[in-house]
Amino acid sequence: MVSGPAVTRRSFLRYSLGGAVGTGLGGFALGSLGFLYPRPGDELTGPHALGAAADLVSELVATRIPIRVPAGGVSLVLWDPTREAQAATYGRDHAVLGDVGLMALYTQRCVHLGCAVPWCQTSQWWECPCHGSRYNRLGEWVRGPAPRGLDRYASSIDDAGTLIVDFGDLRTGPARTARSLEQPQEGPNCTDA
Repeated sequence: MVSGPAVTRRSFLRYSLGGAVGTGLGGFALGSLGFLYPRPGDELTGPHALGAAADLVSELVATRIPIRVPAGGVSLVLWDPTREAQAATYGRDHAVLGDVGLMALYTQRCVHLGCAVPWCQTSQWWECPCHGSRYNRLGEWVRGPAPRGLDRYASSIDDAGTLIVDFGDLRTGPARTARSLEQPQEGPNCTDA
């Protein structure tokens, strides 16, 4: 049997405290290092093809649910280029296919304080669960503390009919006064914020 020096209560507590502080600081350091590396999807820059524009339009019309593209943090929605207000607001920066337009809203981050902004199927609005900002189907501000509408990426349709979203060209969301779509709430909200 090997015997060593007896461990006193004082030395046990000192080593335990040192170990707990060291473990806490190590965990904090490792968590901080996570901010130095991109998350999945953050590496998307520049133009990316997201699929056949006609197929995307068909799906959006049939389901009335925006198409979520997690890799880029965007959601695809339809807009109406035949309406003068929408054509003036979105016409130069977003894709048009015949009499319908496609727009890529950046729904990964609310313009207020950065929470993800999910789609609420019952109200047909984007609703931030953190602080209660609400946006209509086109990402225009409706109510809440957000200073403007949701940001969006520029998009176009190439010669092959593919929707191209430029993840290097983030456009600031429209001002609070932009109301190219007068869309009332269609049902109950999904969040209570």
